[in-house]
Amino acid sequence: MTARLIDDALPLLEAVSEYGGVNAAAEVLGRNSSGVSRQLQRLSTDLGAPLLRRRGRQVELTDAAQALVREAPHLHAAEERARSALSDAADPQIGQVRIAAHVFAVSAIVVPALPIWQRQHPSSSWLLRETEPSNAQKLLTSREADLVVMPAGQHTPPTDHPRFTVRRLVVEPVDLIISEHHPLASEHGEIDLLEVADESWILGSPGQGSRQEVLEHCSKAGFSPSERHHAQDWTAVSSLVAAGLGVSFMPRMAPTHAGVVRVPLSGPIAPVRTVLMVMRRGSEDWSLLADTSEVLTATARDKIQGPLGQ
Repeated sequence: MTARLIDDALPLLEAVSEYGGVNAAAEVLGRNSSGVSRQLQRLSTDLGAPLLRRRGRQVELTDAAQALVREAPHLHAAEERARSALSDAADPQIGQVRIAAHVFAVSAIVVPALPIWQRQHPSSSWLLRETEPSNAQKLLTSREADLVVMPAGQHTPPTDHPRFTVRRLVVEPVDLIISEHHPLASEHGEIDLLEVADESWILGSPGQGSRQEVLEHCSKAGFSPSERHHAQDWTAVSSLVAAGLGVSFMPRMAPTHAGVVRVPLSGPIAPVRTVLMVMRRGSEDWSLLADTSEVLTATARDKIQGPLGQ
């Protein structure tokens, strides 16, 4: 269903409020500023209330516009609930769910879940795209995605966000990875992170999320890791570790590479990664989306409960 149940100009008004002006909103949205102004003027005429006013060289929202922006999330949620009801009334087993997922989630969760979904819902489909967490909210609001699978982090919407529903998919243990020739490789069972505090570490480059995760986990354990090399891709990290050039972390659902041994970590500061599902608020009532959430959750839990690195 592609038709809009609320005016297309409302998201433009929200963007003007968020980004501080018509020009700024148009730039972020990739729209022509004069076109945005015309749509907002048309909305103002339809509503019979002024929405924009000039203050010097700047354009700002009127009190009426600010009131409308405050109510907009409720309108969007109502639209999603209406869409869900219409889809389910037509046929709850037919439709397409658009999933956007971080690169790790594509291979570790979504692809393994797909055959299960296809067996349960032969008349429906998933449309998958890889994305970065920073694009999640844009993909959802533009309706390019119905559900985003992403690690918790700086781009995660708060749980009380008026536009999005955020649900925990799985809490994934993070393992230590060492060379198969490392003295600890012959050990069996869990170790405390402090046992490798003096090791050389493979970290992501400055500004990369994986680097910050390692630093935070080590800080919670009470030490600062000694950085030896920098790599982001799991294959590159594993190659450096296999060569005996350092140790690193690897989430449980990431595949184990040759020459590398996983060691589970124990203790109250054992690192974990929380994986989330984010969707438009109100859309969780859609039967196919609810079923998608269940299949993804079951698949993720099976993955982390299986043998290490499988």
